Amino acid sequence: MSRVRQLLLTPVRPGLTPAAVVSRVMTAAGVFTFVAGTLYLPSLNPTQIEAIVVLLLLGILAVSCAAFGQLAILVERIAQQDRPQP
Repeated sequence: MSRVRQLLLTPVRPGLTPAAVVSRVMTAAGVFTFVAGTLYLPSLNPTQIEAIVVLLLLGILAVSCAAFGQLAILVERIAQQDRPQP
């Protein structure tokens, strides 16, 4: 039983923090949304202006997702610096 407990409590990677997971998930979500939207766009038959606006909005969404993930990492590092060192 102790081996099972040790297996379940052992971290997958030593540097894998919750903020790192959030960052990777948000970046992947932004990239997936941009690619899926870009591939789906021709089936909507948009005008040239509509296509440009949609691509700009998809780009903004992708960049903001990545920025949110980086912000999560910064917040975690600032919180670690504020903790008193033993």
